[in-house]
Amino acid sequence: MDMIKKQLLQACINHGSMKLEIFQRMLRDLCKAYEISEESFVTVEELTILINEINENINQYDQMLTIVKHPLNNEEYVVFAMLKSNLACKFQPQYTDNERKYFYKLLETLANSEDFGIEWNDIYSVANTLPTNAQHPISKQRIQDLEDQWTSQGYFIAKDHKIFFGPRTIVEYGNYLKNHFPEFIKDCVLCSKIVFWDIKCNECEVKLHRECIRKYLSKKTNCPNCKKKWNTHL
Repeated sequence: MDMIKKQLLQACINHGSMKLEIFQRMLRDLCKAYEISEESFVTVEELTILINEINENINQYDQMLTIVKHPLNNEEYVVFAMLKSNLACKFQPQYTDNERKYFYKLLETLANSEDFGIEWNDIYSVANTLPTNAQHPISKQRIQDLEDQWTSQGYFIAKDHKIFFGPRTIVEYGNYLKNHFPEFIKDCVLCSKIVFWDIKCNECEVKLHRECIRKYLSKKTNCPNCKKKWNTHL
């Protein structure tokens, strides 16, 4: 079983983020290859136990695997994340200084947009906001290549001709975004974890995780923030 865990971890490191169904398919193939029963990993709960066992070996390096359900497409992902490393180390060293600045400028632009998304065509104008004296200006082709790479790694997702924060950014840069853009990115008042999209109260416009408010309203009828009657459709 240890070899299966090592190969799963290596695949997650290589991809950065992968859909849960791909992770499950990979696990099934490895179980067959090593002649281990697949029945122990049928449910998400059982997969979570497996992932926690992997985390026991990598948490000491400030790394983790986690399952994330993205609110915009309802897809579940297995994400490999670096947690406490400084930002320069966290982001891959193969990029130039200007490309790293472009990445953070994208995060800033998304954080300041109403729906945390920008049109695909606007990715080029974001690059134009970098200092004019920056060395190694980024070409349009390179910008496209970077977006493709960062999307495949889970930093962004594409939806309806726009890009948004991806599952890996939510996990890896959540606290960074909350600390730098507190007026836009806040914690859910019910679970105290960051909420990006999900659902708003019609009265006070506080954002909450849909699953959190659904569970809360099974026993109560008022908004947990403003205390007025909850009337937003779930």
